[in-house]
Amino acid sequence: MIARTLTVDVGSDRLDDVVRSYRELVRPIHEGATGLLTHLVLINRSAGRIAFVGVWESDESVSAVADALEPARERLWASFGRAPGLDLFEVVDHIGVD
Repeated sequence: MIARTLTVDVGSDRLDDVVRSYRELVRPIHEGATGLLTHLVLINRSAGRIAFVGVWESDESVSAVADALEPARERLWASFGRAPGLDLFEVVDHIGVD
């Protein structure tokens, strides 16, 4: 499994706008993606910080959706004047509901 993460400070006043834009631009791609096991959107209102965590079956499943996902992700962050980076992690242990 692969976890793809993005964390960015956007300010407390913009969190809901980012979530709304994510739901319009990126979530439909996630919903149709083969190999996406789960996707979380986490916010810390007091810090004005948002984190996105996607857990994928494999590197191949991430790569398979990249052509559709990356332009949508770029549009999302361009509208907020941000260019956050992405981190990829190999999941070596987890506890979850199967």
